[in-house]
Amino acid sequence: MFRRVVALLILGGLACLLVPNGRALYEGVFFYLRDVVTYDANARTPINPSGRYASVYDLVALNNAERLAYLQRRLDVPALRVTRIPIPDSAQANLFVRFDSPGPYLIFAAHYDKLYDDVAYQGASDNVAAVSVLLAAIDVLLRQGDAGSRAFLFTGEEETGLRGAQAFVAYARASALPIRAIITFDNLGRGELALRPTAEEVGWVFTLPLWGDWVYDGHALRPSPAYASANPRVVHDLRRVYPNVVVYERFTARGDSNLFEANGLDSVLVSGDNLYYLQLTWHTYADRVELLDERNLDRALDLILKAR
Repeated sequence: MFRRVVALLILGGLACLLVPNGRALYEGVFFYLRDVVTYDANARTPINPSGRYASVYDLVALNNAERLAYLQRRLDVPALRVTRIPIPDSAQANLFVRFDSPGPYLIFAAHYDKLYDDVAYQGASDNVAAVSVLLAAIDVLLRQGDAGSRAFLFTGEEETGLRGAQAFVAYARASALPIRAIITFDNLGRGELALRPTAEEVGWVFTLPLWGDWVYDGHALRPSPAYASANPRVVHDLRRVYPNVVVYERFTARGDSNLFEANGLDSVLVSGDNLYYLQLTWHTYADRVELLDERNLDRALDLILKAR
């Protein structure tokens, strides 16, 4: 009888641990192990130096101030309406790009600043790849002559507390800017596209009985404040035009979308879905252009061109 009681207690404890963590284990173990086993740094399509994303090679060599100047030159086109939005207490600024639509705007956003503002740190995945995709999308829409209600936002100071996003929200409110949704691209580079819930703590979220939710970022386990799932309306709209997008529930991210969501704007964050690659490169000097896979950037561009 005693052994049966002990066995039941053990099974009950495992059930308490596993049942609420089914999705977390699926995302944080199955997907992660899949990516660990299959990851090959050389199994990629390199970014074509003369192709639509050639700007990545320019941007990775620039510091933050130079990146802003580069974007201003690239966007100095008569058919574009480019609004420079100052960021308080910063030499950086946001660039908001429109065509001829009065809105409401479907905004595609990416931050251009990098965490370590030195030459050796490229920040290729975080966030040059996304910036290059947005530039490529603008080029395509200019050639087509029909951008619909799409608009583009390049933010600065994301890495210093999402201050660029805050400046844009202030501008949008003061200008009564009509916004349908903001789709933020961050950490592109490998695999399929993924929609991730935004949270204060980044990583895989697990539930510990009697202790609540905890998040593991690959280095440490910390308490996880409550967070919401990715915006269901925007998720539905994106899955309709791009069915292959992966929707994570327990693999969280932090970026400009946090600020947009906190201010009542419909927003989602899109990244690559290769968890092992993200762990290897996020905020590390390994985040280099030679690891980017052009196919992942193509998927992001395809999503932008299909979403209306």
